[in-house]
Amino acid sequence: MIHWLSDYNYDFALASIPVQLLIILFYSFRRNLPIRSSHCFLAVMISNLTMTLADIVSCEMNEVWTSFPMWIMYAINMLYFLPFLIRGWALFAYTSEVCGAFRKLGRWFRIVTLIPVSVGVFLTLSTPWTSAIFTINPETGYHNCALYQTIYFSTYFYIGASFVSLIVGWKGLRKRNRVGLFSCNTALLLGIIFRKLFINTLVTSYFSIIVILIIFFSAENPDLFYDRRIGLFNKYAFALICDDFLEKNIPVSAIMVSAHDFDTAKHLYGANQIQRQLELVSKRIKGITPKTNIFYLGGGRFIILSRENADTPELTARKWKRQFERQLKLSNETVPMTFTVMLIPFDILKREIERIEELINFASGRSYHENQRGNYAITEAILSKLQREKDIEAALKKALEQHRVEVFFQPIYSTGADRVVGAEALARLNDDNMGYIPPNEFIRVAERNGDITELGRQIFDRVCRFVNNENVVNQGIEFINVTLSPAQCLDDDLAADLSGIAFKHGVPMNMFDFEITESFIDDHQAIVNQMTRLQASGAELSLDDFGTGTSNIAQLLKLPIHVVKLDMSVVHSYFKGESKLLPDLIQMFRNSNMKIVVEGVETVDMKTQLAEMGCDYEQGYFFSKPVPPSAFLAYLRATR
Repeated sequence: MIHWLSDYNYDFALASIPVQLLIILFYSFRRNLPIRSSHCFLAVMISNLTMTLADIVSCEMNEVWTSFPMWIMYAINMLYFLPFLIRGWALFAYTSEVCGAFRKLGRWFRIVTLIPVSVGVFLTLSTPWTSAIFTINPETGYHNCALYQTIYFSTYFYIGASFVSLIVGWKGLRKRNRVGLFSCNTALLLGIIFRKLFINTLVTSYFSIIVILIIFFSAENPDLFYDRRIGLFNKYAFALICDDFLEKNIPVSAIMVSAHDFDTAKHLYGANQIQRQLELVSKRIKGITPKTNIFYLGGGRFIILSRENADTPELTARKWKRQFERQLKLSNETVPMTFTVMLIPFDILKREIERIEELINFASGRSYHENQRGNYAITEAILSKLQREKDIEAALKKALEQHRVEVFFQPIYSTGADRVVGAEALARLNDDNMGYIPPNEFIRVAERNGDITELGRQIFDRVCRFVNNENVVNQGIEFINVTLSPAQCLDDDLAADLSGIAFKHGVPMNMFDFEITESFIDDHQAIVNQMTRLQASGAELSLDDFGTGTSNIAQLLKLPIHVVKLDMSVVHSYFKGESKLLPDLIQMFRNSNMKIVVEGVETVDMKTQLAEMGCDYEQGYFFSKPVPPSAFLAYLRATR
């Protein structure tokens, strides 16, 4: 049992010291975010530990003040008051940084809120000569003086200012930050109140460690911002560091580097293999650029905050693309992978910071096509496309909620029967504000934001209702083609969902021929599994838009499909004299016992020649453009 000189109870303070030491050590040996809020949190921890130790030591020394030189007595007591003041300001500064209050309320807010701590520090430092805060009388020892309450006023002021900052930034905070900041400032207020109520018990440090633990677990644990698998900062770290750079007006550009066809590569080679390869690449990149802020956002996407010359965005972007691909080759892995890149310039990054996540997703989604065009940086023209995609997303969500997505039908002509025997169902979207929205635009948006599943259900539901209500079989229609998006095909419940909709309307699944685009065939095993489930339900499957992808022909011929639809680009190239490949393609698929559908038939001469080449079905504007259900029925009656 330690015999203490003073009457103070140190139990709470002593218990908090090892906890504070452990947190500081853990925090110091982990890679922390190089931003103001992290520096403020470290200041809170160090000042609180210093205050706790100085509080215990000064209380003991004040009992035997005559045993020490007067300057030491003043120094140890000042070593308690100064961290006490700094801790209150540092917690307020941390709260304001996280809430963005300094940015939102302006520089005067920062200046005004520096006054209390500055005054408190000045009074404390002048105390040996002015006795402003305390005095040490050679005869009677330690005494509080007239301005002692300034210390507590400063703390109360900063707690109040913290709540103001919290209110200002409330809407922009995640739930855990809201709860954490409110709780820690409330805990500090309770600590000050209890210290004044129980003057002989050092409880402030106990409440302070509660504050530190709340902040640490809710927002400042370094592991929250680190992707341990890849070994880089994650997307949460990027948002905070980027925001900190922009607030300091440090000119940086963000370079988005994406692994092309990442999901397909995962299906083909396995998630573990791809992750191992990305880990090797990231380690090599970190090794050659140790001071560069590189982040892994998931999904094969990296982002770099670069301070390089903003006047040469294309050169900067190309340099990073080459760097990633070079490190990939050096990794000696067998998985082929290419990277695409898009640079977000400083001016756009600063202006669009409030929707940076949307901008990043858009940049990574567009990077392959933009790189193919020779574009490596986000421009105002590309930003306008982003705004259009946002508008389309809102229009699509509204249409899905109101079940307003329409279905048009385009006739499919049989060369053998010399009549229309089928139709392709095509989605159409008209918005009150935007007017007609092309399918390739709203379907791409639906695939990106996850609405594609609901869109597919609603389209198929309309098709089934039409088939049943209009009894199209009696009007000569033998099948309806429905296109499946690659994103839909990754859904294991797809076959069950479609079968359930068809059953609800009393339509057999063998009425439908589901078209799967060639671009999805790269994921061979996934497509085989999906085809097997759909065929088990009674449906047939065909390959859509052949000629637009880079499929392996030998692999393609092994798929359980019975129809191949040749893209209109292949057909038009032949009739323009640009390519002679069309007859050979038709013969190859016929030799494999597959039926051929050709798109883009526009003239009677094309109709005749394609039939002579051996095409089984024809589709195009020569017969009819896609039309609403009523117009399609009228077309059937007119041509029957």
